[in-house]
Amino acid sequence: MDPGTFLVAEQVVSTTVEGAALASIGLAQSTQPLSATFTRITSEAFLPRSSHTLTVVEGRAYIFGGKTQKGELAGNEVHIVTLPLKTRTDGEPDYKCVPALGGTGEGQTVPQSRSGHSACAIGERIYIFGGQGSGADALDENGRIWVFDTNSLHWSFLDPKEDVYPPPRIYAGFVATEHPLPPGSDGILKALGAQIQETVSKTIPSMVKKPSPPAEPHGTIFVSNGLSSTKSEPLGDSWAFSVASQTWTQLPSTPSPNISSPPSLAFVHERLYLISSTSEIESEIHYLSLPKSLFLRTDSKDEDVESEPLSSWETIPFPTNPIAPGPRPRKGAGLLPITTGNGRAYLLYFLGERVPTSANGTSQEDETPIFWSDAFSYQPPATVVSPAGVKDSTRSTLGISTGEGTWAEVKVIANEEGRGKLEEEGKSHPGPRGWFGSDLIGGAEVVLWGGIDGRGETEGDGWMISIK
Repeated sequence: MDPGTFLVAEQVVSTTVEGAALASIGLAQSTQPLSATFTRITSEAFLPRSSHTLTVVEGRAYIFGGKTQKGELAGNEVHIVTLPLKTRTDGEPDYKCVPALGGTGEGQTVPQSRSGHSACAIGERIYIFGGQGSGADALDENGRIWVFDTNSLHWSFLDPKEDVYPPPRIYAGFVATEHPLPPGSDGILKALGAQIQETVSKTIPSMVKKPSPPAEPHGTIFVSNGLSSTKSEPLGDSWAFSVASQTWTQLPSTPSPNISSPPSLAFVHERLYLISSTSEIESEIHYLSLPKSLFLRTDSKDEDVESEPLSSWETIPFPTNPIAPGPRPRKGAGLLPITTGNGRAYLLYFLGERVPTSANGTSQEDETPIFWSDAFSYQPPATVVSPAGVKDSTRSTLGISTGEGTWAEVKVIANEEGRGKLEEEGKSHPGPRGWFGSDLIGGAEVVLWGGIDGRGETEGDGWMISIK
């Protein structure tokens, strides 16, 4: 072999070995723990609130309802805070308050003041459900969902077309998906394309221009548990609402009586997730797999995908003790799905009020409230066709842990960029608190506002959390 050929062969072997070594290192690296950076939002908006909702649409936080620092109902206006995102260049005001404006139809066309309600967004519309007025009982609105259009800044409502709907409730779990897409989507391929683009846009939003949302109302809203009044037991039921057909469908009931209110509910990879607490040393995460036809069908006449029967909730117990750390029992916490890219998703479970439990698992509500300041992440299964799913499959084959189904405490990292200003204000972390409003900004960024702190006082500031 001549020297030139030998040199090329040596380089090929060396590169292959180095590549294999790097790949092995990448596979061996743990997927947890994650790290978090907290940044206080600088805004003229000071809104002391608790038991309110915060919903993010196009980089703006829409805050509605709740109770003020005096324990009184807030008004029914909508507060809009423009989030300080690095990609924002429009120079719009960082805060404005919009009075409740409705249509010209009969009856009340704007929602009354309320607290303990639930909210979510599909496209550029915000959907509000449930809550209570000045009394202890939930508002009885016969399954109505209120709709706030973030373009027109007007309210409307969706009443169910059938006499089947969930009982009135407060502090319910409430999440949504934009699927099924409207009839103009041309079947399964476009629906799948929209799913892929949605995933990419959440991971690297600067590289994807978000298309205009379809004009027609669409999507599915999920409601779970909650209370009929502040003194009642959890309802234990779950429902799905089709925005397009304005119909409610009851889902399988949740398996545990120990689900706090509001329940920690999240939607990831076509599954609903719930968390319940049975004791100080053990809790449970429950999930309900939803039929794929729900996400692929474009209208009620599309027969490309056959309807699948609903499965039952599955339960996975997890320990919460020093040997195997996990989130301690809590209520009024945040539970949001985040993604760090390549199809890797987590459930971020953060802050909240401590739920004291006795030895037999029953709550001791008369004890002095204590609020948590920690955050935990849970790793659900990755989708098989994603890079994360391929990597996990390889790990399993090699006998390396994938991290699936594990909890880890999120490490807090100092925010060096705004450190001087935060130290001047005397605050670099929201501190122990619960009953705040929170939502996902996109990817692995979260925003929270208000809540009740460890001293029992109502907070009026906002925070962004960046996860890595």
